[in-house]
Amino acid sequence: MKSGLAILSAAGLALSACTTGMSEDECLTADWRALGERDGGFGEAITKFDERAERCAKFAVAADQSAYADGREEGLLRYCTPDSGYEEGRAGRPYRGVCPAESERAFVEEYEIGKRLYQLTTEYDNAVSRYETALENLKSYRYDLRQARNRYNENTLNDEERGELRDKMRDYRRDIEQLENDLPLLEVDIDRARDRLDDYRDFLADRL
Repeated sequence: MKSGLAILSAAGLALSACTTGMSEDECLTADWRALGERDGGFGEAITKFDERAERCAKFAVAADQSAYADGREEGLLRYCTPDSGYEEGRAGRPYRGVCPAESERAFVEEYEIGKRLYQLTTEYDNAVSRYETALENLKSYRYDLRQARNRYNENTLNDEERGELRDKMRDYRRDIEQLENDLPLLEVDIDRARDRLDDYRDFLADRL
């Protein structure tokens, strides 16, 4: 039910990246009403106009604040809906307090629901990432320990070199032991994060 808004919101990320500054040609040919509608549709704060106006002033081009404001109001009508609020929250994007009082409450309620899904998904992804990183580190330390053992048995080493290798092997064993102790705890973190996420997804499914 929110696929169209999801596409709109995703496009907003790309738009935000490319409209940080306007070129001279863009300032000269700007449709300020269309710019306002587009910025409003992506929930940009009114300061976005100030950024655009300041940029265009460098090229001696005046911004049309009235046209921009009219367009922005139209854009906010699209943005300040419950579905849009949910999508913005789910994507982890900030809400800049731009919605008028008559629509803000419903927007924010859905925004918080979507934001909670984003937070729980992020927590789960981070738990998985920590576990996978620990596994990779464990694999790496075990390899380093084997290499150090092989090197230690070489007849060409002097006492100082053997001492350095002993220190390294001690450190590797310590790190390996720590990671082996950590892995079960990290698995528990994954299970808990997955359970919280699954429970919340069940809650969302019940809302449909």
